[in-house]
Amino acid sequence: MRKQVTILAVFVLLVSMLAACSSNNNNGGNNPTVAPSSSSDTATAAPTEEVKGPPAKLSMIVQSAASWPLKEDWLVYQLLEDYANVDLTVTGYQGNWWEAIPLVVASGDMPDMMWMSGPDIIHQYGEDGALVDLNEHLDEMPNMKAWMDEHQEVVNKLLSSDGKLYMTPAEGAYGDYDGLWMYREDIFKKNNLNIPKTYDELYETLKKLKEIYPDSYPLYIPGFGQMNYISLSYGSNNTFYYNNDEGKWKFGPAEDNYRQAVEFLAKAYQEGLIPKEFGNLNGNKKNEMITTDKTFITYGYINNIDSYNSLVRPTNPDFKMAAFAPPGGAGHEGVNGSKFIFQEGLTVTSTSKNKEAAFKFLDSLYTDEAREMVSWGKEGVTYEKVDGKNQYLPVVSDTNVRSIDFGLRTAGTNMWFDNDANIALFNDETKESYLEAAKYVAPAEETVVFTADERDKITLKSQAIGKYVNENVSKFIIGQKPMSDWDAYVKGIEDLGLDDVLAVYEEAWARQQ
Repeated sequence: MRKQVTILAVFVLLVSMLAACSSNNNNGGNNPTVAPSSSSDTATAAPTEEVKGPPAKLSMIVQSAASWPLKEDWLVYQLLEDYANVDLTVTGYQGNWWEAIPLVVASGDMPDMMWMSGPDIIHQYGEDGALVDLNEHLDEMPNMKAWMDEHQEVVNKLLSSDGKLYMTPAEGAYGDYDGLWMYREDIFKKNNLNIPKTYDELYETLKKLKEIYPDSYPLYIPGFGQMNYISLSYGSNNTFYYNNDEGKWKFGPAEDNYRQAVEFLAKAYQEGLIPKEFGNLNGNKKNEMITTDKTFITYGYINNIDSYNSLVRPTNPDFKMAAFAPPGGAGHEGVNGSKFIFQEGLTVTSTSKNKEAAFKFLDSLYTDEAREMVSWGKEGVTYEKVDGKNQYLPVVSDTNVRSIDFGLRTAGTNMWFDNDANIALFNDETKESYLEAAKYVAPAEETVVFTADERDKITLKSQAIGKYVNENVSKFIIGQKPMSDWDAYVKGIEDLGLDDVLAVYEEAWARQQ
């Protein structure tokens, strides 16, 4: 596990209510989808060949994901240490890394480098003097600078309000989109059902499936977070967003198109087309329902397709989970999500006694050689070259093994990753679905960077709005609040200071442009 851009450092509550889990957060052991990679024109060079002295000692703290807990002897660290001539001491954040990061910073006992997430949070630490502005040291990092020149879209979304860069930019590890809509192709063919193109058609299709399989919940919707994807296909959003057609910032949950999306879910819930445990479901329940013919349409990650097909086919050879074009709502074309920009990376701490070595290490990660190491591992051990192309050896059987056993595509090494390495682990069915799903990805959402004063102005109001929306929209969906109360609900958002918050968004956006 996705998929999601943090708007404000102090909006943790708002983000947790309005946004999906972070792209590489653990999500029941699932991994985010990847999208087709494109070759970069950036010409990177290995560190200058010279007589190597003793390796520089560097300390680094990273996220230790539940799906692939940190191992200090991972192959990827050994390769990078030798390549960059460093001696890495790598540790993992204790417990929830979101909660652990502030504790490490506040302690003053920071390592040389810290793996962090969310530019807005990082901007705060940078402003407080805990992190180094990497832009001031690009002359020491020529490979990174060349990479940044070729990937300006990625870099721009990481800059602070005054143009500082506190975190390394990244690309490739998790592709261009977080997930996709998938369905039971065999069930649709068996019952002569057409793939729905709109949410109205989806509603009718779900009703037919319910008639044929009365004990089923044809559409698996685990909770309010699904609005992150559905709202986009209705031409809205699940949080604050920049409306390119109108040229201004808006708040999706107060819009009429968003209301139509909520109405769809409310009708589906009322008629038993989605699980009654809405808001209290987990990945295990989803797996159980899909593999026992209790649900036929869901939103998930690309690797789910192969996982489900491999799991069920020994007992049901006809079982086939596949991607389908997402339906549209309110006259808008359906999308699987917006283009994903990975916003996690390494920071250099202001307390580091080895800043020069840290800069050299970061710079080495933006070379072609390092990209191959962090993506494929070591030739002859984890991969081989066949007709000039890299190919994993059998020892790397899937994405989990790749990370668990070798540390490939894990925190601290993901700055520049070869997406072909992800594609290499897909079977033919998964590749077909993923290439099809890539056609339905909206452009990356615009982001705005606030000054400390701007954050202070809107923090409490935004937090209150987020809590209010989460509570009320959930009630609309499960029928505790009638849709006739929608206007009163919108009035409640406005009374909490929506216009004041949007005004600050516009002010910051104008300055940013």
